[in-house]
Amino acid sequence: MTHSKTRNKKIQEKVLKEIQLNNISTLQTLKFQNPLFHWSSISYEQTGDTALHIAARLGYLTTIDYLLTEYSPCLVNIKNRDDKTPLHEAAQFTQLHSVKKLCSYGADVNALRRGDWTPLMLACTKIQAEVSLSIVQSLVVEGAEINYPNKDGWTCVHILARERGLDILDYLIEKELIVDLKTRNGRTALHITALHGNKQILCRLLKYLDVNSKDGCGNTPLHEALLGQHLDLARILVENKADIHLTNNSGLSVLHLVAIQDKIEVIEYVLNELNFDVNYCGNKNGWTAAHCAARKGSKEVFEYLIMRGADINLKDNFGRTATEYFNLLH
Repeated sequence: MTHSKTRNKKIQEKVLKEIQLNNISTLQTLKFQNPLFHWSSISYEQTGDTALHIAARLGYLTTIDYLLTEYSPCLVNIKNRDDKTPLHEAAQFTQLHSVKKLCSYGADVNALRRGDWTPLMLACTKIQAEVSLSIVQSLVVEGAEINYPNKDGWTCVHILARERGLDILDYLIEKELIVDLKTRNGRTALHITALHGNKQILCRLLKYLDVNSKDGCGNTPLHEALLGQHLDLARILVENKADIHLTNNSGLSVLHLVAIQDKIEVIEYVLNELNFDVNYCGNKNGWTAAHCAARKGSKEVFEYLIMRGADINLKDNFGRTATEYFNLLH
């Protein structure tokens, strides 16, 4: 590396380090020495983050002002290697004042990170008390698209179903959030919140969504709640008329699904409260819960099912008993 390149690299490293410390003196010196210098020419090699990305992420308002007023052109929508703008950074790191400041300079509230994530969507991934709601409100006021789907079909409603944020959900519903949109694999927000155990969100979504909706795999929200081992949510779904006998595309019932897991408490719920026969089949492969547990290799579940009366000599449609499957793995 030539002396000139080495010197330039050291200057860039110093500038970025100083920005992290909210010190713009080095930038001011560079600008004074070279009026044609622009901060956008300096960025982290790996991430592409510029001084503005850093300032937005850390909430350095004075630095944001300096970068966007003292240099021309005003590159408020500059992107890093992930196509994230400074507004993406401010929204993701819950920097309310950075969000407002960048918007005042004309930041694009619907800019796309890698083609499919808006600042509003990133804001919905970071739930921090009132500040997150304020950020969402600020973005919506500036024209953020609340129903934009990413490449997987996820919108803000699906993100909030996973991350919580009931106050944000209620606000966006008031602003015409489409609650019943499905992801590309057919999942509603009810499926997602059931899997992740978000009780408040689930109770709210039950007002709008079909409790027995099936996703692309044929799973219902009840299936998801049990797969997530959230018995409190499963009980709420059943109280709201979830059909306990629906099977997924593989012919697996709730009993089959819980038998695949290593959680006796969940199996007890299905057997005791949903009143399933431990030898219930209803599966296109002729599997019982014991077959499923044996194929998974769960010794504890297999023995528990036997204790509950499972007939381990029943043969599936391939002529194998649960014991045979179990012995293959032990």
